[in-house]
Amino acid sequence: MKIFKISVLAIIAISLLAACEQSAPPVPLTPTAEFRVELGTDPHSFAEYEQVQVSHLSLDLDADMAARTLSGHVLLDLERPDQDHKRLVLDSRDLEIRDVTVVGPDGDFRPVSWRLGPAQEPEQAHLGRPLVIILPQGISQVRVDYQTSPDAFGLQWLDANQTSSGKPFMFSQSQPHYARTWVPLQDTPAVRYTFDATIRAPRDLKVVMGAGGNPVERNNSGEYQFNMPQPVPSYLMAIAIGDLVFEELGPRSGVYAEPDWIERAAAEFYQLEEMIDIGEALYGPYRWGRYDLLVLPPSFPFGGMENPRLSYVTPTIIAGDGSLLALVAHELAHSWSGNLVTNSSWQDLWLNEGFTVYFESRIMEQIYSPEIVAMLAKLDWDSLNASLPDLDEADRQLVRDLSGKDPEGAFISVPYDMGRFFIDWLESRVGREDLDVFLRQYFDAFAFESIDTQTFRDYLNTTLIQTHPDALTLEEVDAWLYQPGMPATAVAPQSDALAQVDAMREAWRGGERALDDLPTTTWSVYEWLHFLSGIEGPMTLETMAELDAEFNLTASSNVEILYLWLRHSIDSEYEPGVVRLERFLIEVGRNKFTRPLYIALNDSSWGREWAVEVFERASPGYHPLTRQAAERALGLGSES
Repeated sequence: MKIFKISVLAIIAISLLAACEQSAPPVPLTPTAEFRVELGTDPHSFAEYEQVQVSHLSLDLDADMAARTLSGHVLLDLERPDQDHKRLVLDSRDLEIRDVTVVGPDGDFRPVSWRLGPAQEPEQAHLGRPLVIILPQGISQVRVDYQTSPDAFGLQWLDANQTSSGKPFMFSQSQPHYARTWVPLQDTPAVRYTFDATIRAPRDLKVVMGAGGNPVERNNSGEYQFNMPQPVPSYLMAIAIGDLVFEELGPRSGVYAEPDWIERAAAEFYQLEEMIDIGEALYGPYRWGRYDLLVLPPSFPFGGMENPRLSYVTPTIIAGDGSLLALVAHELAHSWSGNLVTNSSWQDLWLNEGFTVYFESRIMEQIYSPEIVAMLAKLDWDSLNASLPDLDEADRQLVRDLSGKDPEGAFISVPYDMGRFFIDWLESRVGREDLDVFLRQYFDAFAFESIDTQTFRDYLNTTLIQTHPDALTLEEVDAWLYQPGMPATAVAPQSDALAQVDAMREAWRGGERALDDLPTTTWSVYEWLHFLSGIEGPMTLETMAELDAEFNLTASSNVEILYLWLRHSIDSEYEPGVVRLERFLIEVGRNKFTRPLYIALNDSSWGREWAVEVFERASPGYHPLTRQAAERALGLGSES
């Protein structure tokens, strides 16, 4: 019988082959309709979340610090408002998908048809590949077994020799669309979900997440459980693994850091609990349980990241005097503006960041003084207006069309600072008291929701504009939202303190005042920044040396002041500053500083080759975002 069957099959195969040889050349296979995917409502996600939406996510992952991978599975709970929609589309990038199953009515796992979509064109490679899963009728749970790439863009793995503790470290950066590099999910801020997680790591390390359950002490098993009961969007997914210790700052706040940083961090952030109280008094209860900080290694590419319950911060803000706490105020403010009420796509980023910069200023006003806030606002105003002429017209307005563009490009000064000055303008028209009532109601009305600008505009119109018809109009609001450039109605901030700095700088530059006659001992960091940023053109080596001798700027422990001094050192080819610059570029990966320093070196008459050599030594310790930005600044051609 077996011989007979093989013979029949062979005959059939030969017949089919002959038929094929007599017909036209075969047509290449094309994806069937059920697997064909295009970008959805969010131009940066393939997720068809109007038809099927993730409501809860359960992670079970093992961290291999040597292989630089996370492996395991994610179980997705689904809501299916359109029961006739027969597929789930997830975002993924550089993930090894090992298996996809669905949970049957009896709780058993069943195989299901699935396919990864084709790789995108190079200019859209940042979107990754859609994972299309066919959903049988009645299925509401899907399990994806997978492993991350060692080069996952949303994860940075540091070797033991790259950390202060001498042990390996890993941390995530999911914003804006990098969560898909370490979890297959609907990677759009329009979708919010709760989650739980079980993470296993080496026993001499500690795991923390932007969730409940962060451990105070390291356990002996290396396994940690987490839970996030409030719904969050994917860009707020956060995980870190390292030699971490914890210091309590208040009844619901504390700080994690490597052992060498913990004492300095706790001293720097001692006002954290007070800042939470200020936020609540302004705009309502803090709804996330705890608010802890995680001080990351210096390679962290940003100043901070507002992950709920566990904001990430760079150690570069630890100046020893609490002078750079504006960044902490900013990340805390996101607990309301951004995390609680979220932009539904990156085209409306100003809804997250503009409100947050305004909220930050209100916290800073109470922590420091109105004078300090006025200085900050003036510095931001001057910086914004200096940058606007260099931007494309479409990028000079709050609401932008980012279709076909990398959402990383959304993070420029306009949504932050112009957004903040829009809220300032609202305050100038209706008064602070009425604006505060409006903002508190706004955060309540859209709590744990993702909205777009049109939703905000409609809410503003039916509330604040209708109750203050003589104070502002919808047409004026639209000029802020949809017209390029700063509207003529904008209210420019004023700072008497910075005006005095201008006068003193000019008197010094004009030879009318000596350096030791400047009242710098009473200056805040913001007066120093204004003084240094206002010095135009290259200074002579003699002038640089005089400034350095008087104020010890090359050895400044305040990274904001040091950064401006290093910019002047590039312009003037000041050798002590260049020596410090080399160490700075190797030690610090914060993109705010590294990118413009590389640009300045690239544009200088002397520094490009030197900068490329320093970058080659520094880049292994950079986050992928920092590495990419530096390569572009130096014209090295990487688009990864």
